[in-house]
Amino acid sequence: MDQKRMKLRSGDRRAKRSGDRAEALQYLVEAVADRSGAQALVLVDDAGRIVAGMGSPSEVTGLAGTARDVARQRATLEQIEWATRGADVTARGLPTCEGPLYLAALGDRMKGVGDAVRAVRRILGETASS
Repeated sequence: MDQKRMKLRSGDRRAKRSGDRAEALQYLVEAVADRSGAQALVLVDDAGRIVAGMGSPSEVTGLAGTARDVARQRATLEQIEWATRGADVTARGLPTCEGPLYLAALGDRMKGVGDAVRAVRRILGETASS
């Protein structure tokens, strides 16, 4: 039996893995976006710097600029409209020992955000010494 099938059978949905933190977070963002059907998905730090992301450059940039305010429920409708060109936005804060991160997505009915938040924490814990 190949490794991919073994992973799926054991309940592990990750098809790509990496011991490198940045690469692991990028793989996670891509997998969550694929599973949820999000147009774009970003993980940003408290300053709005992109940690990982997928989508068109304008979508990723728009999400990065609004993720923190949307997650904190401080974004105005005008800010969201300008940054996302009218698309639905979901964002969630993620406190970490290295400071807050924010996961934000463009798309209807974003699913799997809670699972993604737990996965980010796992990756940060596994790669703490990197």
